[in-house]
Amino acid sequence: MTSLRACALALLLAAACGSNQAADDTGPGPDAAPIDPAFAVHLVPAAGVTGAQVVSFAIPLAPGYLHDATAIRVAAGGADLAAARVPLATHPDGSLASVLVQVELTIAGEADLAIEVGGRGGGDRAAVPVADTLDGAGTPRVWALLPATWLAASGAYGAIVPQAAIAGTPLDAWGGVCDYARWDTDAFVAGMATRDVWLFDRVTAMYRGYAITGDLEPLRSAYREAGIYLDGITGTGAATRIGVPGAADDLKYHYTQGLALHYLTTGDVRYREAAENVAVRAHDLWADPGYAGGDDFWTERHAGFGLLAYEFAARVSDDRAATFAGWAEQAVAAYLAVQASYPASWTDRDARCFAHSATAHGESYGYDGCSPWMSAILADGLAAYAARVGGSAAAAVGASLVRLGRIVARDGLDPSGKPYYWMGLGRAGEVDDFDEHWGESAYLVALAWHFAGRDDASLRASADALVAGLRDHGEAGQLRSFNWQCRSAVQAPAYLR
Repeated sequence: MTSLRACALALLLAAACGSNQAADDTGPGPDAAPIDPAFAVHLVPAAGVTGAQVVSFAIPLAPGYLHDATAIRVAAGGADLAAARVPLATHPDGSLASVLVQVELTIAGEADLAIEVGGRGGGDRAAVPVADTLDGAGTPRVWALLPATWLAASGAYGAIVPQAAIAGTPLDAWGGVCDYARWDTDAFVAGMATRDVWLFDRVTAMYRGYAITGDLEPLRSAYREAGIYLDGITGTGAATRIGVPGAADDLKYHYTQGLALHYLTTGDVRYREAAENVAVRAHDLWADPGYAGGDDFWTERHAGFGLLAYEFAARVSDDRAATFAGWAEQAVAAYLAVQASYPASWTDRDARCFAHSATAHGESYGYDGCSPWMSAILADGLAAYAARVGGSAAAAVGASLVRLGRIVARDGLDPSGKPYYWMGLGRAGEVDDFDEHWGESAYLVALAWHFAGRDDASLRASADALVAGLRDHGEAGQLRSFNWQCRSAVQAPAYLR
């Protein structure tokens, strides 16, 4: 190993021991395994693409890993290449969150680029707009695939374990449900005239699929659908409107997470600006994140997507990060207050969901409770917030997630052990007629087990049983079922590993 590579690896190990904490410490998230800073990017030209091409892609980075964007070496066939290296965003500690890389190559088929993060060589070249490297369909003329080991360790896509690392183990349960080829963009386009297929931010689900597998199929779908979502956005700031049919005023279709992930994966600044504008619109739609009780409209899905809108806009914004971070902080404070105070009759301090009336949720059950599967979206936002802010605020969120997982493990399952569709407080909930929500409850209990110290045998047994239920019974009977099952809960193996 060269001295530069050794330094880069030391930086990654420092990040794992600092920002990401050791696996037996209840920090904001599980460790990413240390990886070699030298890796291959596999290039796949689009049909008919040959000759001189500018290859453009971004390298997402773990906190603390790299501070100097010029310290990325790119080579092909053993020869260093001149490259553009453009910082895209930073972590709270000032280290780089992602770097755009562009090189010019003569393309004659599939090939590999050798990357060394922390290395130097090859000189510089001027960057071109990412849009100039795309074909008429808005996708790359040359696809660049990073390995799942690197994508997962970056933390950019959440707490992700590469599929290859858990294949054949008890944690290998989502592969049977998250069929990225079956539920690809062609399946989405077939139904996109109706808004149901847009639910749950498919771009995020596909980018997480790419991080898990390193495969072209989910990356292609993520790229295409990010473009579709962007093309539907009009206006800026408070005048921003999304193009989801009939959903211009519906918070649960306002997604910045997928836009931000696209920016961190591609470097296309149009998506950073779109994420900022959609976050402003989301705040207009969800200006008061609290729940006052009674039938005042409130669901975990809306709460979660509101928080995610602010959180991911804050991560990529070049000029309004403080505003978005402030909105995220206000939302988290409101949600933790809801969990702690409602209903007043629920006196258990150690096991609490984000309870509200069924009517506030738009359901006619007639009693207080919560939705375990929609709670996964809110938990996703809370975990992302904790990972960004650290410190006492992250500890408070961790304690909240422990209380949530405890009540789901204890009260959120029907007599057969399957998660309730709607969980009642102090009473039986609503039995789920389908096998489409095992994974979300597994994720909530996995979070609780991690943040409780990774030594609670009861929580671990419950999480393992829910993962087994997903493996044995899980199904995605429709496209939107794929969307919700494969966007948040796929992080569970990282917390349980």
